Amino acid sequence: MSQLLQDIRQSLRRMRREVAFTLAVVATLALAIGATTAVFSAVYQVLLRPLPYPAPEELVTLYQSTPQRERLGVSWLSLQAWRERSRSFQGLEGLAIRDLTLAVEGEVERVRAGRATAGLFSLLGVRPLLGQDLSAVMEGQDAASVVLLSYASWQRHFGGRPDVLGRTVLLDDQLHTVAGVLPPDFRFAPDVEVWKPLALGQGEAASGIWMRVVGRLRAGVPLEQARAEMTALGTALVREPGFTEEPAGVRLLPLHAQVAEGVRDRLWLLAGVVALVLLVACANVANLLLARATAREREVAVRAALGAGRGRLVRQFLVESGLLALAGGALGLMVAMWSLELLRALLPPQVVRPEAMRLEPHVLGIALVLSLLTSLLFGLLPALRVSRADARGALGGLRGGAGATGRGGMRVVLVVAQVALALIPLVGAGLMLRTLHALANVPLGFEPRGVTVMDLSLPASRYQDEAAQRAHFSTLLERVRGLPGVTSAGMSSTVPLWGRNGLAPVLLPGEPASMADTRELVHFRTASDGYFRTLGIPLKEGRAIETWDGTGTAPVVVVNETFARRYFPGRSAVGQRVQLMLDGEPFREVVGVVGDVRHNSLAEPPVSEAFVPMGQLWGLHMLLTVRASQESAALAPLLREQLRAVAPSLPRPTVRSLREVVDASIGDTRVLGSLLMALAALGLVLAGVGLYGVLAYSVSQRTRELGIRIALGATESRLVWSVVRQGLRLTLVGVVLGLAGAAVLARSLSSVLHGVSAFDVVTFAVVPALLGGVALLASWLPARRAARVPPHEALRADG
Repeated sequence: MSQLLQDIRQSLRRMRREVAFTLAVVATLALAIGATTAVFSAVYQVLLRPLPYPAPEELVTLYQSTPQRERLGVSWLSLQAWRERSRSFQGLEGLAIRDLTLAVEGEVERVRAGRATAGLFSLLGVRPLLGQDLSAVMEGQDAASVVLLSYASWQRHFGGRPDVLGRTVLLDDQLHTVAGVLPPDFRFAPDVEVWKPLALGQGEAASGIWMRVVGRLRAGVPLEQARAEMTALGTALVREPGFTEEPAGVRLLPLHAQVAEGVRDRLWLLAGVVALVLLVACANVANLLLARATAREREVAVRAALGAGRGRLVRQFLVESGLLALAGGALGLMVAMWSLELLRALLPPQVVRPEAMRLEPHVLGIALVLSLLTSLLFGLLPALRVSRADARGALGGLRGGAGATGRGGMRVVLVVAQVALALIPLVGAGLMLRTLHALANVPLGFEPRGVTVMDLSLPASRYQDEAAQRAHFSTLLERVRGLPGVTSAGMSSTVPLWGRNGLAPVLLPGEPASMADTRELVHFRTASDGYFRTLGIPLKEGRAIETWDGTGTAPVVVVNETFARRYFPGRSAVGQRVQLMLDGEPFREVVGVVGDVRHNSLAEPPVSEAFVPMGQLWGLHMLLTVRASQESAALAPLLREQLRAVAPSLPRPTVRSLREVVDASIGDTRVLGSLLMALAALGLVLAGVGLYGVLAYSVSQRTRELGIRIALGATESRLVWSVVRQGLRLTLVGVVLGLAGAAVLARSLSSVLHGVSAFDVVTFAVVPALLGGVALLASWLPARRAARVPPHEALRADG
């Protein structure tokens, strides 16, 4: 034990003396361990960790589907039939989610509210933290007027007080009693704050509620068997009276797959890239340790000559490597915690709750073990080799650097591997950078600068009358138009890139109703006069929506260019008649054609759109758009003040600039690109450091040779080029090997690229050139230093 403590003290003294070396190894390990642990912890939380329900692999979600849309809500009629006739499920439960106004102790806000059938929580295996679940609530007489709170809502509105049961809240102006609180790990619908019962047989349910359905498979029933049964059942039902209007298709998805949907591929991609960076870091540490061990050959030889045993020498090397690995791991733990904070901010809460993002001990343990093994392995190998050397031979052989080439073989291989591994994330980062540049220059079809958007929602209980809705929105619009600095204002059911869509089949005069089912669905919006002018959407033909387009005038519609080309090719769309296949919708005359806009995504081409005058088709949810000279932050309080003057009891609305909406639409792509660029930059630095270390060691071994060549008349530039050529040769081999891996990464990125090919020539040319530039710098620095050593000092080297 005393000898071990002595080895530790000696190692710590050496680490203090060799500060640059110590910092290089510790920083390399810390960055690699921290980044790897954070990313793989996120991967585990989102993709690998089982859902917090009993037997989560049995849970599935079900949708009705058509050829045009893969996921539609399920009607009460279909849910009842599925429950009665399917044999693959233990149970089937439905839920519907919508926005409602919640008032608690005078505070009013818009929240997501869920309505669920009685057995939903029992099916999931979730027990309330406080109070009753839905099945018990629905046995009471006043089931329609009770709510269950989410854990977050309980904490935020009631401070987590245990006496919350029996307290009352206003939900859309209706009094409700709190009957229970759900547990904190319930993340089935993380954005839902309150839950209400939804009972079969209610008049409302039978006529129009469309649900998402959750099912639990019977024990031993595979998913494919359940899919086959539901597909056959859906096809059979539409042949029966009463089901002919129902969609025939049924789509099943594992519940876990849906939770991670949209981020699965990207997280696995990041996991692969960070694993490459960890390998680059391990190779870099190995190179540094090999170089250090080789440089200590004389020291080891002297200690061996003085009687130090081989075991003692090997143990000293292992202690030093272990201390470096432990220091790197400790610092890596802090880096991992900082990285997790970043990931909490970047990952959307519907994918994983921020509070659930934490360091996974086994992930951290794997990263630490890998780095420790790397340090010990590459500390042990040179220790064994050096300790086997004959002391007298080693002391003599250190002259002239004999055998340097052979001893550097492993280091050369590691450098080539570093360059190859570093090239892969660099190509991915280059492709994402090109994609972001392309998205930033996509023609939007509208002008977002100077436009502010306010989200408006009216409670259905208070605004059931269409005249009341119309009066509210019209009055607010006129007041806003009178504000100083406002140049135009309008209203619509949605704006480009907001994420809210209305979809409907389209029918032309003389066509059978069945024709609409063969076409893709058209995106329809409600819009007021001034909307197109406010957003800067150009009018191409005819007229825009005007103030006189109301309930007492002929039904009209404005369409976009894509709609006009698709339904009226080779002729003018103005004057034509179309019908949106909605309840009670008449044929409408097309009075104008406006320019195409990127409505769903900057990466998607424009789709067919139809704009119905707000005076002829009202809704409870509208967006106020305002073009003004003020910034959105300055305009927001003025807009909210006008809303309070019209409707004082409405919740505080969300106000955003349209530029923010556009930027948020590419937020996921920007996040992925930023993370790839950060990891690629780390890999590039590590590869450059590794190449510099190999060449610096090579030059130190050739000091005597270079001195002789200088004495014989060799020029400085020629000596420098001989070293640089060696570095570029290693880089070229690494680039060639890395291009194959880069091609695989590029192919996996193809789904998120826009405006650039997965095998973009510019990226695949610039990235190797960048690596070549780093290699050139890493080669030139030690070469220039060695070439400037005076010949007499070089000839005395190792002398």
